[in-house]
Amino acid sequence: MREVADQLAYEVADSLRQIIPTDALGPTIRHAVLEDFTTSLGVAKRRGGELKGSDLMLSLPLAKMVSWFIQHFPISAQWYLGEIMSEADRQLGIPAQVSGEALRRSAITNGELDAQAAKEFFSRLVPREPEN
Repeated sequence: MREVADQLAYEVADSLRQIIPTDALGPTIRHAVLEDFTTSLGVAKRRGGELKGSDLMLSLPLAKMVSWFIQHFPISAQWYLGEIMSEADRQLGIPAQVSGEALRRSAITNGELDAQAAKEFFSRLVPREPEN
C-alpha cells in the first residue's frame, strides 16, 4: 500500500505543471499584489504620512499564495514578481527595492517560505542599491 501511495504522490507532483496553469496564476497574483499595494498606499495617504516600506502589506491568503508560487514554480515566480516590481514602480511610484522587500517580508512572515530560501530567491530578483 505504501508503494502505491508513494507512486501516486510522485505522479501528482510530476504533473503539477499540467494541473496548475502558471500562465494564468502569475497574472492573477500580479493583479492581486498591485491591488494590495494600492490599498497600502491609500492607508498611508489617509494617515497623512509618506509610505514606509513596512507599510506595504499583502493579505494573508495572498502572501501564502506568493510563497507557494516561489516554492513550486521559482522560474515563473521570478518573472512575474519582477513584473510586479516594475509595475509598482511605474504605476504606483513604489521603488523596486521597496516592493521587493515587501514581497520578501510577506512571503516569510505571512507565507510559508523560510528565511534562507527567501534570501536566495530575492537576491536574484531585487535590484541592489547603487554602490558609491
